[in-house]
Amino acid sequence: MNNELVKQVFGLIKLNNKLIAVESPLQERISLLINLVSESQRLDINCYLWTLEDDQLHQLVVNQETLALQKVEQYQAIAKNRREHYFEILRFWKTTDLSGILILEGIFPWLGSASTDPDFFLTSEWIKSALINLKLYNHSCNKIVILLGPNATLSSDIAPEVPTIVQQLPAIEEISSYLAQVLPNYSYGDIHAAAIAGLGMYLADIDYGIRQAISNHENTPDELVEKLSAYKIELFKRIYNIQFLQPPATPIGGLELMQQAFKTYKRLLSTLAKAYNLRLPKGILLIGPPGTGKSYSAKACSQQLGLPLIILEWGSFRSYGNLAEYKLKNLLALVDRISRIILYLDDFDKGFAGDDDLSKRLAGMLLTWMQERTSEVLIIASANNIQWLPPELTRSGRFDEIFKVDLPNYGERHEIFTLHLARFDARFQNGGDAYTEDEWKRLLKATQRCVGAEIRVIVERAAVSTFCRMFGDDVLPLEELPPLLIQLSALLAARQSMNPLAIREADRVESMRNIAALQGQPSSPIDSSIYSLGNVDIFG
Repeated sequence: MNNELVKQVFGLIKLNNKLIAVESPLQERISLLINLVSESQRLDINCYLWTLEDDQLHQLVVNQETLALQKVEQYQAIAKNRREHYFEILRFWKTTDLSGILILEGIFPWLGSASTDPDFFLTSEWIKSALINLKLYNHSCNKIVILLGPNATLSSDIAPEVPTIVQQLPAIEEISSYLAQVLPNYSYGDIHAAAIAGLGMYLADIDYGIRQAISNHENTPDELVEKLSAYKIELFKRIYNIQFLQPPATPIGGLELMQQAFKTYKRLLSTLAKAYNLRLPKGILLIGPPGTGKSYSAKACSQQLGLPLIILEWGSFRSYGNLAEYKLKNLLALVDRISRIILYLDDFDKGFAGDDDLSKRLAGMLLTWMQERTSEVLIIASANNIQWLPPELTRSGRFDEIFKVDLPNYGERHEIFTLHLARFDARFQNGGDAYTEDEWKRLLKATQRCVGAEIRVIVERAAVSTFCRMFGDDVLPLEELPPLLIQLSALLAARQSMNPLAIREADRVESMRNIAALQGQPSSPIDSSIYSLGNVDIFG
């Protein structure tokens, strides 16, 4: 990857660009510098490095793939005697007899968007002016300045003067080629599986993940893939603040129309569909009251399609402030590189509650990416209040499918209860049942406006109360434990201890449901179960 980046740098140098910005992550810095200096030495060009941290200038030399730094005393003497400005390096490079490539590391914060702090603003303007003067003054000299950092954000006044190169995440072919060198005993199939596990990480991260996996003992290829995948999940959480999940085994109760749509999307991923120029929807929007199963539906889609799932709280980007656009750019680059993946934007509407410039800029970035991307990324977003979303986000061609995820009907509540009861009571596993039809009708009537999340809580509370009635403080051997039998009375008691949101906030929930009904298509068919409203005596 660094070799390709270096080719781009020297391609710009050949076009007589004297100022070049390079965005590269910190973990790839040593590898990039080695490749850059190696190519400079091949072309008989000196290479220098200045870092903000110590204000020292070093000449870079590579010997046997090892990077060496040699202090330039000429700069140290001048900088020590003339401390008019911390960025004395810019004056020095303008007038020094030294030539070649000067790498400036850590200067980008002064080149981004304007600041309201007067001292910072003046320093920023001085640096920009000095860089432009360098470009003009050294136009006919063999002096090049490379601005290097993990975030190469440039303000609009200087951006046209500084071409920017961004180090992209390595493709699976590059990762496979690298793994073949570090894992020479692995077969082609094992290398490919490890490359898939490493997709979305830089080579330095993959190398660290492998060394961490084999630090204690040798691993089988399957064990290495498992550990590398676990390391990637932890890394994504730290860097991008997202959850990365492999396709889960997620049973879902109800929402049959939506699940049928998911099965259609799976067929659209086939090569046959591509032959007919058919594609996935650009986006799917799930709207409805809280707790109705929108997040659960995204996991069910991941299971149906067999694709990994990235869960992102869209509103969290607002907390990044000026870094929000940079964070979003990196995240979209990540999902583009992984390609066959589901990107789930949880609580999408909350990111636009403020209706400020930041929200609009983030929405613009997302819209542009959704319109122009070629990767096979399925975007699913959930919203409680669709009226908070900008109108341009909900028009056709942006989110092609909009589903109303409503309060579960009688038949769906029966399915949801059965799924959760099976977690604790063996009688409900493998399609089993322990209640009579009349008992079910009584329970479903009592939970008429409960959503799936509330049903889960009711079952868990009933399981806890049943457990507490069965056992005291004495601990029995596991082999002697009797089964946990959850009775209808325990579920009804748990229901009485809860005030469902759809009753507690009836006006708000009904408003959400009405708006969702106008905007989206139903995600559930008409209830045709034996427990449907027409078959339930609501006065019984």
